[in-house]
Amino acid sequence: MGGWYVCRKNDAAEARLTAAESQLAAHGFRDVRRFETATHAGLLAGHIHPGPAATFAAQGEDFIAVAGTLFYDGEASAAALLRLLADLALPFDGWDRVTGHFALLACKGGRLFVLNDYFGAFHVYATPGQEVVTTSFLAAARSLPRVTFDPQGLYEFVFNATPLGESTVLGEIRKLSAFEQWTLGEGVTVHPVRKGLDARFDPEAADAKQMADRLRALAAGPVRTFGDAIQCPLSGGFDSRLVLALLLDAGVKPHVYVYGAPGDEDVAVATAIGKAEGFAVEVFDKAAYARVDPDQFAEIVAHNFHEMDGVPIDGGLFDNGGNSAARHNRARGGALAVSGAAGEIFRNYFYLRDRPFRSRDILYAFYSGFDPRDCTDAFDEAAYFDAMDAKLRRALGNASGTLTRAEVESAYPLFRCPAFFGREISMVGRFGAYFMPFFEYRMVRESIRLPVSARNHGAFQSQLLATIHPRLAGYMSAYGHSFLEPASLSHRLSEAVSLYRPPWLRRYGWRMKQAVRGRPALTPTGFMAPEYLGRVIDLTFPVMRRYFRMDRLADLTHYRRIATLEHLAARLGIS
Repeated sequence: MGGWYVCRKNDAAEARLTAAESQLAAHGFRDVRRFETATHAGLLAGHIHPGPAATFAAQGEDFIAVAGTLFYDGEASAAALLRLLADLALPFDGWDRVTGHFALLACKGGRLFVLNDYFGAFHVYATPGQEVVTTSFLAAARSLPRVTFDPQGLYEFVFNATPLGESTVLGEIRKLSAFEQWTLGEGVTVHPVRKGLDARFDPEAADAKQMADRLRALAAGPVRTFGDAIQCPLSGGFDSRLVLALLLDAGVKPHVYVYGAPGDEDVAVATAIGKAEGFAVEVFDKAAYARVDPDQFAEIVAHNFHEMDGVPIDGGLFDNGGNSAARHNRARGGALAVSGAAGEIFRNYFYLRDRPFRSRDILYAFYSGFDPRDCTDAFDEAAYFDAMDAKLRRALGNASGTLTRAEVESAYPLFRCPAFFGREISMVGRFGAYFMPFFEYRMVRESIRLPVSARNHGAFQSQLLATIHPRLAGYMSAYGHSFLEPASLSHRLSEAVSLYRPPWLRRYGWRMKQAVRGRPALTPTGFMAPEYLGRVIDLTFPVMRRYFRMDRLADLTHYRRIATLEHLAARLGIS
């Protein structure tokens, strides 16, 4: 399914359902249909591009509906879903039997069960008291008479591309926690879920053959279901090449593509590999997709707003339609879109040395890309970091804030990925089936044990790629070496710049770079230029200027995200 919506039966239910029905249709979903239980009413909506994986099954009055992609015991059939429905009881803990990222809604014995994947990556939104629970952020917002911005979520969105933990940019809407599952009936039962990773390094974990076999087993279900109807990216880095190697090793002939313009390094590497291996590589240049006049821009932004649920990462509202076309292309014909995202589970993601750290050190090292002087008095830097630190420690199950080095690595899949890649999973998963093998519980559980020495410079990941497909590993990468060779000096030096800077210094790195550049006045170009952006928002930023000093901004990325929130405010009537 592309998505679903549930609301409690009361005087507001019919109006909410009508509004949600309209919103789900605006998202582009197919076959939006209603259902009812004794206490709730709801909507189920099919994928924009349905494929062979089953996402709905019913037995009598009971049913199971999956937004996103779910394989149970390696199968994505209706029979497999019914087996899951029969086995289902909350709290659910059968994660070894599940593959995929999803938001599951099941009706069993007249009650509704709500849960999502192990990491909570397919986002589920709820209004206060779980009056409304849905996979659509905009449908949740439109179910409320009034919404307001949550300053913490707002600042996290602008500075980190997405709100972290259970936050959204709106104070009245929260995401379902990875540590909760819900039963909806006469009341709401919140089932606490114990999760976590056995975050202990083990040198024996760096066995590339064993890890390769685990990856093969993980991919078996998707490969069996979709065959050659798989869309696979290829760029100049580790991750996409590893996922392509996995598919080729399984005997699949996927459709291979690369995003970029002729002459880009990723394009040059990908097309060279395709030529040598004898397969075509589609080059899709999003920026050149269409020429858009200012008079056409508002229509494209309106389309993006609904299709991407209001707040896409990095201000993806403001483009020429190329991002939307790319998403449709990857799912068209019911294909499985495969991603190499989260391949950093095999690497030293935060570029930290091999010693214990505080949870606050991770935030200072990686979540400090801002200058508080760009904000109004609404921003409290100490409170901002305190709130993020509490979210991080909750994700890690660590109350003290003193982390072993292995716990530091677990912050990537448990804290970073669910928010950042979760937004992508939740969006792309609306179009059709989506598979992100490196962000699966069974893979993360094993990779977390890799010692830092195996992670640095992609050493183990290179071995893994060479084990699965040595010929593919032998081609040049964007790092200046093949993955059969040791990391080049330039690759090592580029990582050492971060590796040997202490977190307290990295906290100020972004501000120092801005200072060195002299903070030139921001002069937005392209679709962020006034002649375009002025067609879709008020360029005086009447809402966002309460949070940001617009005259001080020097970072175009921050400006784009702020413009996204200004647009959201106008569409939702936030004054």
